[in-house]
Amino acid sequence: MISWGISWPIAKMISNSVPIHVLVFWRFLITFASVIPLMLLLKIPFLLKSGRDYFDVIIGGIIYTLYNQFFFLGLSNGLPGAGGVLVTTLNPIVTFFIVAILLKRGVNKRQSLGLFFGLLGGMTILKVWEISIDNLIQSGNLFFLLGSITWAVLSLNSQRSGKSMSPIAYSLYVYAVGTIIEFMFCFQDPTLLTVFSFGAEFWLIVFYLSIISTTFGTTVYFYAARNLGSDIASSFIFTVPLSSYLSIYLILGEKIQANVLIGGALSIIDVYLI
Repeated sequence: MISWGISWPIAKMISNSVPIHVLVFWRFLITFASVIPLMLLLKIPFLLKSGRDYFDVIIGGIIYTLYNQFFFLGLSNGLPGAGGVLVTTLNPIVTFFIVAILLKRGVNKRQSLGLFFGLLGGMTILKVWEISIDNLIQSGNLFFLLGSITWAVLSLNSQRSGKSMSPIAYSLYVYAVGTIIEFMFCFQDPTLLTVFSFGAEFWLIVFYLSIISTTFGTTVYFYAARNLGSDIASSFIFTVPLSSYLSIYLILGEKIQANVLIGGALSIIDVYLI
């Protein structure tokens, strides 16, 4: 979660350098390539056990790509500064809701209280009392809700596939499918190869987003979803806004306000309760 939080401010630094499809393509491609040595080092077989496993990773890759698209569409059409908080606050709540419906797994009183604290913490960081109702319900913010739904489905997909394959193998194929899908959208884009003219700062950020945040962070999340359950693993996402704002303070020098510290404390309580 800390690696995800740090990715927000540094991704912001290159978000306008190339079109989103191009940026996500290179991120997915580098991530996919970085998982291969890990597979070889840990001697994880590349071949999956059944056709259902291949079906699961294809679906996972499609869902993961959709999640990225909904997220960036939300940033473009909704409340740009609120994207990180809205997505990371909604993700665990939607995941618990879907798990309760599909897996018929109830939410106990302690977890319900934890979800409430997580929602309250996210809204405190967002300073929702300063945002008008019209802005909250504008059409662009619906993309954030769609993003949270797709992430919940991805969490369930990774949990189910974890019964028959390594989370690292699952990650490899999900990133491969995502790379292919993004390439289909950007292969004719003239900016696809212009990234090689960018300086070291751009590639260091892409390296972090690909290797640290995705190869490490997202793969660890898939591992946690398999072992803890998608609902419990998703609860840790409540801590991302706090780590994001703290990293913004350290990297970009922006001041940390009291509402961020209060909301972050509520989010930590939420994870403990869940």
